Amino acid sequence: MDPNSRKYKLKETFDAASAGYDTPALRFFVHAADQLAGRMQLAGDERILDVACGTGAVSLACAERLGAGWVTGIDLSEGMLEQARAKAAARQLGNLSFHCTDLESMDFGADAFDGACCGFGVFFLPDMEAALRTIARHVRPGGAIGISSFTGAVMEPLSSAFVDRIQTYGVEIPPLSWKRLDDAPKHRALYAACGIEAVETHAVQAGYHLASFDEWWDILWFSGFRGLLNQLSAAELAQFRQDHRAEIEDRATDQGIWLDVEVLISVGRRPEAAPALK
Repeated sequence: MDPNSRKYKLKETFDAASAGYDTPALRFFVHAADQLAGRMQLAGDERILDVACGTGAVSLACAERLGAGWVTGIDLSEGMLEQARAKAAARQLGNLSFHCTDLESMDFGADAFDGACCGFGVFFLPDMEAALRTIARHVRPGGAIGISSFTGAVMEPLSSAFVDRIQTYGVEIPPLSWKRLDDAPKHRALYAACGIEAVETHAVQAGYHLASFDEWWDILWFSGFRGLLNQLSAAELAQFRQDHRAEIEDRATDQGIWLDVEVLISVGRRPEAAPALK
C-alpha cells in the first residue's frame, strides 16, 4: 500500500472508531498516558508536542502537569480530535490545542518545543526512524522525547483467538503494526539511530479483568481491529460475534476475563550539543 493510501486508511479507521475510543473497556490508554507523561519529568513550564494524539490521553496527562506550559496535539483523524477537544473542555484545561495534520505536514519550526511524545503512534508510520527524527527536530537540544508501544504479547490470548477466527472468514491479516516496536531492544535501536541519548525504557502492566465479552467487543469495535471487522457482511459479523463470544467466555474466571496489556515506555533526550537533525 502506498503511503497516501495507508494514511487515508488509518484516518478512515480511526474516524470510525473515534466515538467509542474512550470506552471504559479501553481504559489502559489512560493508565499508559499517565505513565508516559510522568516519565517525561516535566517541570511545569514546557511547550510539549504530542504526535498522533488521538483523543488526547497523553496531551491531557501532560497539560495537567503544566502550570505554565502548553501542549500542542496533532492527529490525522478529525473524529479523534473532536473527542480530545471535548475532554479538554470538560476538564477546563485551557493550556492545549489540537490540530488536524500529519507528521510530514506539520511545520512548527525547528526547536519549537521543549519536549515531544507519541503514545502508541510511531509503529503506525512506514519509516519509524524518519518519523522520530522529524519529531526530534522540533525539540530543543536537551529536551525529552517519549514514546510508548505494546509488547508482542498484548491482549493475548484474546487477540490470537480473534485473529484465528476472523481468518476463517477469508479476512487477510496485515502485519500487526505494534510488533515493529514490541521490545526494549527495538526501542533502544530506534532511539540510537536517531541520535537520541540517555534513553530509559520501562515495562508497565496496564492490564485488568474485563467484566464480560461485551467489554472485549468494545475493544475490537473501537480500536484498529475495527478495520478487520468492517470487511465482514452483516450476516457474517453476527455469526462471528456469536462464535467469538463463546470462545472468549470460556476463558472467564470469577474475576472476569483477564486482558493482558504490557506497555513499553521510553524517554530519551536530544543531545545538548545536538547538530542539526536532517
